[in-house]
Amino acid sequence: MKLYLCRHGQAVSQAASDALRPLTETGEAAVLAHWQALKAAGIGLQRIIASPYLRAQQTAVCIQRVYPSLAIDTCEALVPDSSPGAVFDALQAGTLPNGTVLVSHMPLVALLTGQWIASNDRWAFNVGTVACLDVDVCAPDGARMLWMSSPGETLPFR
Repeated sequence: MKLYLCRHGQAVSQAASDALRPLTETGEAAVLAHWQALKAAGIGLQRIIASPYLRAQQTAVCIQRVYPSLAIDTCEALVPDSSPGAVFDALQAGTLPNGTVLVSHMPLVALLTGQWIASNDRWAFNVGTVACLDVDVCAPDGARMLWMSSPGETLPFR
């Protein structure tokens, strides 16, 4: 199954708390344009799951604007300081259709990618970056990296 890991878009640097940092207008526009390009290139989504933090929820809303028939589910395990194991446990408890996108944060997206594909590489997730994984199982070494793409870059496939 194809699963997409997405880091939230560019957010303001200061807010009442980290959980309440909103996207900037630039961040929102970049995420929206990136997902429009992904959809135009044939990427289909079936489910959106996001961290409860404001910037991840706003990123999920941008994705939902491109895929308006999808609801946004929230997963507490997708917060920045969570562990890949907590995410695997949360995902195993539910149904993940092909074309699920997880919207989260650094360092979790990098750690989760490394464990999922059994790689010690440092995975650079700039704001708005999307990684496409071919997932066999929600567990360490349960997936393969297919591609990564950041807003403003040429898509790595066509």
